[in-house]
Amino acid sequence: MIRTVIISAVFLCLTLFLKADTGTAFCIQDSLNKTSLDTLEDRYDIEALEFVAHEMSQALNGVMLVAVRDTVLVERACGELCLTGKPPRRVMRDNNRITKTTLFDLASVSKQFTAVAVLQLCEQGKIQLSDPITNYFPNLPYSGVTIKHLLTHTSGIPEYFDFKYTVYDSAAFVDNQLLIRVLEKQKYAKTFPTGTKFDYVNTNYAILALLVEQVSGMEFEEYVHEYIFKPAGMENTFFFTEIVGIDAKHGKTYPNVDPKSGYVPVLPLPMGEVVDVTIARGHRGDAKVAQYDRLDGILGDKGVYSNVEDMLRWANAYFIDYKILPKKWVDLASQRENQLINGDMPKKIYGYGLRIEESPEHGKLVYHGGLWNGFQNLFLYRPSDNVIIIFLSNFYNGAHIGRSNEMLNIFDGINENEPADDELEF
Repeated sequence: MIRTVIISAVFLCLTLFLKADTGTAFCIQDSLNKTSLDTLEDRYDIEALEFVAHEMSQALNGVMLVAVRDTVLVERACGELCLTGKPPRRVMRDNNRITKTTLFDLASVSKQFTAVAVLQLCEQGKIQLSDPITNYFPNLPYSGVTIKHLLTHTSGIPEYFDFKYTVYDSAAFVDNQLLIRVLEKQKYAKTFPTGTKFDYVNTNYAILALLVEQVSGMEFEEYVHEYIFKPAGMENTFFFTEIVGIDAKHGKTYPNVDPKSGYVPVLPLPMGEVVDVTIARGHRGDAKVAQYDRLDGILGDKGVYSNVEDMLRWANAYFIDYKILPKKWVDLASQRENQLINGDMPKKIYGYGLRIEESPEHGKLVYHGGLWNGFQNLFLYRPSDNVIIIFLSNFYNGAHIGRSNEMLNIFDGINENEPADDELEF
């Protein structure tokens, strides 16, 4: 069953814009465990990291966290759940303040959870990466596409973001089942022959989420909670479908929605029974609230809401402690898997739900960005020393673009005037 989530401050964005109070700081720096930090102070320039974080906080509306394993070096929560103006802002009301536990739409950072669910089913012998997807969805017009092609964005299946909303009939929120029916009915042609190109396409991971449902016999949300979030200790991580309470699988729709429109004017759920959380609303570059998109109901490629603390738990459970999958599968997910059938290596390296960069300055970086409906995020893990950098923002202003590189320069003792790596992709 999809769970109910108690939501508090998110209603602010839907009812009123608050005037700033005096006396409440805009950016909060959490107190850190100094005992834990003592062992790292000789190795890393934590003061320099804090300086970059302070600079970044002048524009960031969101939360940042920098850690080594489970030891937090820098953690700051900055800004408003519902913007009353573009940053920097110095004061605000407490009930409109972002905190370190505030939930953000992870956008495409969600893809790694879908990939892990698929790999778990592979580990159990229920599926194989080489299985054609038509074994599970025989009416899809995509012969020759395997599970691995979906995971590595080499399938050639077209991007569902490019479809007209009218193909979804009158449904308010589109779900994965409806997307599959549209693909079957419309029979959109591949954009390139399977395996001949790397093209980042969200449709791949939407299909994978439905594959998890079909093979496991559980709803995707239920499976991920039980076998990924729960063992990782992610108690405050949810899906969009839980937060808004959509249940298209059981016939619940929202009337009076224009089928040509991309947006749905709905409220989040009222008080529920599970956990008390605050949820940020996304804001576009003009600082206006981004309405819920009808495509928010599609999961697998996006749709997970979490906070920096749960994402730190995830990084440790998955990449370091191997609580979610054995090491061999984590290593596989974290290396290049998007080699083309002719042997070519695309410039952009992709594993399973993860991007990879082989940096001359900083070594191997495993990461993923997220950009969707007013949210802009980055999750980064460096295997060589277990550095973890997380930026979650509910404002499209690019406040953290390039900042991960500055922090890695500090970790590696590189002069800031030296040439920087290319910016990581979102």
